[in-house]
Amino acid sequence: MDSIICCKPVDTRDDGDSNAEESSAGDNDGRILECDYDSTCTKLYKMIEGKQWEEIIYFLETGKWYFDTTFLTSMIYGKGPSPRYIESRTWVTALDEIGNVRWCQLPLHAAITFQAPFDVITKLVKIYPESTRCADDQDMLPLHYAFRFGSEDNVLSHILEEFPQALRKKALRDRLPLDMAHYSSKPERGVIIECYVDTSIAEARACWEHDHRSLRSSVQTKTTSNLSHLKHRTVRSTERELFEAKKKIQELEEKLGIGRTGSPPGRKSTPRNIAYQRAGKEKRDEVVSLEPSEEISVDKKSKKFGKMFGRSKKQLTS
Repeated sequence: MDSIICCKPVDTRDDGDSNAEESSAGDNDGRILECDYDSTCTKLYKMIEGKQWEEIIYFLETGKWYFDTTFLTSMIYGKGPSPRYIESRTWVTALDEIGNVRWCQLPLHAAITFQAPFDVITKLVKIYPESTRCADDQDMLPLHYAFRFGSEDNVLSHILEEFPQALRKKALRDRLPLDMAHYSSKPERGVIIECYVDTSIAEARACWEHDHRSLRSSVQTKTTSNLSHLKHRTVRSTERELFEAKKKIQELEEKLGIGRTGSPPGRKSTPRNIAYQRAGKEKRDEVVSLEPSEEISVDKKSKKFGKMFGRSKKQLTS
């Protein structure tokens, strides 16, 4: 949520609930409390300018000054809350000759400007917590003032605890609270904090990148493991199916009575080459048995032809 310019506090609540005592810089009817610096300035603001810290602390604790002005305050603002609540919430505005605003501040802004003690700062914040969310006419929050005027570390810490979002709020010309440290008596504070912030951001980014890489590696490893397990399970399932199929085939072969040779049992297998061998052997036996008779018949024929042509047996045989 945006910071405010003069008299309008920043509402950082998410529920939208508004309480007159906590969310408004005004009195009990919601009016903005504002006074002119030159004519009707509050005593609290004047005492802050005068650095009367003991009297201011007494007033913020009791609601009374050493010289009580309660009657005068009630005449100006009417009867109502204690003067310390009224004056802590009252904006003090200084005008130039033609009526333009020169500056506009709350007592908390002035207390930081004039280097008020830590007790004064804490009491002002306790009485009006919304003051840490209020910006002046230059859109500067109390945290801008704390860096600009070199406030003590405990003051910075207390304001940041009340409104940590102030670190990223920009004043006019886009000035962050850390930018104001360069104009203060402690410019090294801004450099230190900036270095710390940059280092913290770099470490956070490195940590995020490491976690991202680890997560991605874990996901890849888990995916690879799941794929390997799925592959192994698929192979085992396939092997089981093949085994079952082989077993069924063997059962079918046993039912059909088929052996490994491919012929049913009980039937003698007579290869063709054995029959051919037997037939050839019988033929050879017949040839052997017929050769002597053929020789005898050839001799008889030759003798008959010899007698027919008048040749002697000797000549025929020679």
